[in-house]
Amino acid sequence: MAEAYVCKVTSVGQITLPKEVREEMEVGGEDFVILEKVGETYFLRKVGAEKNILKRVRAKVKKSGITRKKLDKVMEEVAREVWGKTYGKGIRGRQHHRKRPTL
Repeated sequence: MAEAYVCKVTSVGQITLPKEVREEMEVGGEDFVILEKVGETYFLRKVGAEKNILKRVRAKVKKSGITRKKLDKVMEEVAREVWGKTYGKGIRGRQHHRKRPTL
């Protein structure tokens, strides 16, 4: 279900994001956001969100005690699986011979 918030635009074009939105997006006074138009709809997202996700993944991996070798193996398996699902079969079921990107 979609949530909607009403924000007032000031005379200089500024808006205040509701506290709930700021907390959920994890944005504060020093952060930047991107306002992206897709069709007739605008989307707001935090700049650098991908870096935050990677930072959290790294922290969890480090806490888990998984070795670099095991992580590399898992990443390779997942990459092969995704590649196979995406590019694996041609029109008549033949395997494509595209070069798979390295991790």
